[in-house]
Amino acid sequence: MLADIMWQAQQALHGKNSNVVLPALLVSAAAALVLYSHATEVGGSPTKTFLALIMLQGLPLVFLEMKILSCADPVGMLSRFGAKVLLMHACFLALRVCTWPVLEVGMGVCNLLGLLAACAALYFGFGFSLTSACAWRENCDVWGLVLLALSAACCTEFFDSYRHFSFVESVIFTASSYIEILAFVPAVLMVYQCSKKSDDVAVEGLRKGGNEQRHASAFFAFLLPLYVMEDVVYAFHVRGEEPLAAAGLIVHFIVLLDFACFLLAHIYNPDKVHGSFLRWLPDQLWV
Repeated sequence: MLADIMWQAQQALHGKNSNVVLPALLVSAAAALVLYSHATEVGGSPTKTFLALIMLQGLPLVFLEMKILSCADPVGMLSRFGAKVLLMHACFLALRVCTWPVLEVGMGVCNLLGLLAACAALYFGFGFSLTSACAWRENCDVWGLVLLALSAACCTEFFDSYRHFSFVESVIFTASSYIEILAFVPAVLMVYQCSKKSDDVAVEGLRKGGNEQRHASAFFAFLLPLYVMEDVVYAFHVRGEEPLAAAGLIVHFIVLLDFACFLLAHIYNPDKVHGSFLRWLPDQLWV
């Protein structure tokens, strides 16, 4: 029953060929908000930059919807890139917590709870631990992106003559925003590389870890509540003062929700399930 409902909803939104018209339209809507903001607002309004960053943050999700089903095992891909995406989120939440005494980035308590939730999802869901040498070696792409974000933040703040806080505080704040924008880039890189490999090589690499159900549960249990707070709740708070920013946040959340439903619908659909998909789902879901 659940499988049929999810698949019918997915087909209604995407069509039978699982195209990406809907997420592309959503990102186009974000782009339209950016253009409208540039056309109507005078001066250096931060809303323009904010909307542009929201649009950039949604692009990796559209790419994932386009490419993930071309991989040999989409569920295995989630198991493989899930820890990297969670680690990126943990990094920008940790930076937010560091600036909490000085800068109120979002809601301070929620940032701390989000960081703890990210650590719990990494540890209990993926068995990730920073004390393990392989955790550093296998996540070089994550550390590289974090370093890139920190470097870009340093350059941004160095040339900004209108800072209201110290250089270090401003760099930490800006870096947290840049890391959030890049949070899904490790998934994009991994899916792109996998789509270029042969099916046999991809399946062998994807199934080494196993525990797909636990991985997916930890991934979505962290991600969706976080962005309810990041996008929906914050949009509600700023809807009066910044309606364009609120609209952009809602568009971003719909893109993320569409990605989650898109992936789960293919997992739950019996006609699309192959190999490890059948083992991933409890039998009672198919009744």
